[in-house]
Amino acid sequence: MIDASAPEHKPAPDGCELSPVVVGIMYPSAWDIRPAHALAADLDAVRALDPRLEIVDCRYVESEELRTARGRPGAAARPELRDLAPAPTAEQRELLVRAEIVLAADLPFDVANLAPRLRWVQSCAAGNGQLLSAGLPTERIRLTTAAGVNGAPIAEFVFARLLAFFKRHRDLDALQGARRWKPAFGGLIRGKTLGLIGVGGIGSQLASRAHAFGMTVHATRRRAQVPAEHVDRLFHPDDLHEMLAGCDAVVSAAPETADTVGTMNAAAFAAMREGAFYCNVGRGSFVVEPDLIAALRGGRLGGAALDVVAAEPLPADDPLWDAPNLYLSAHCSSAALEHFTEVFRLFRDNLTRYLAGEELHNRVDPDAGC
Repeated sequence: MIDASAPEHKPAPDGCELSPVVVGIMYPSAWDIRPAHALAADLDAVRALDPRLEIVDCRYVESEELRTARGRPGAAARPELRDLAPAPTAEQRELLVRAEIVLAADLPFDVANLAPRLRWVQSCAAGNGQLLSAGLPTERIRLTTAAGVNGAPIAEFVFARLLAFFKRHRDLDALQGARRWKPAFGGLIRGKTLGLIGVGGIGSQLASRAHAFGMTVHATRRRAQVPAEHVDRLFHPDDLHEMLAGCDAVVSAAPETADTVGTMNAAAFAAMREGAFYCNVGRGSFVVEPDLIAALRGGRLGGAALDVVAAEPLPADDPLWDAPNLYLSAHCSSAALEHFTEVFRLFRDNLTRYLAGEELHNRVDPDAGC
């Protein structure tokens, strides 16, 4: 499908110079923990796509706390967040004035005004709330996410948590630590029902693995009438509680939108089977954390795992730390060494499409916000 809003990048006639297409690399350098030669090789591979491409490495980074706050719906209207955002440096402003394409995690508020030539922003993450708060996308500037890049590693992480719960790994570890030779038998996940809230890049990977383990898979999807591979039954999001009631374990991998904030609340946890397991690898705002703690303490839930929380980094005095049968991790369910290799693979694919005037993968719907 041809994207009518994409600029036409045609080869220059013989004897004419090519107009540069400036690409800004602006994501936090600390996120890319690969050896330096891996980034250099990726940038060389980008340059090799077209002689017009000019790569400018100039990072714009916001704090984790600010990024989390900007990811919440309505963040663009909060003036206190604007006060916390770092002012762009002269170098960053110069790049934004020239850039047509940017690979980023963070961007200044009202970036469209700072970047008159900007046409496309590729996020290096699946979440895009902080970029939505920058005023993206616009009629002029497209926004694409890295959704699906982490599908396989996050699915593996989730199954590690599921198996640890059902196979009673914590009990086994405690017995080893106490030097007690006492069996602690776990149960089968074969034959159990896994519920997926969202069957996108992560959910589809979870479904295939659950199928391999012999699990039944239920999932929510707005287009519930459209089949999803390895999913035995689809529910509309309005029927979430019905799905929850039939599942032994439930995994959230949903994007953060105004409609998803606080979805897993007291009523949702009450709808789940007693002793079931809940895991969230989507967005922290999806869970009402006091309600989760109450469900764990009351025994309604057998266990839970959170890789994302509402306040990141999680304060040392937060009650989540002491919640029973809760597995906590610091937003690290992806495979860090492989992440940017996959991000650049997606970026090169989308860049090839952009230069050809074709539709981009993972384009954000400005109305849905995802």
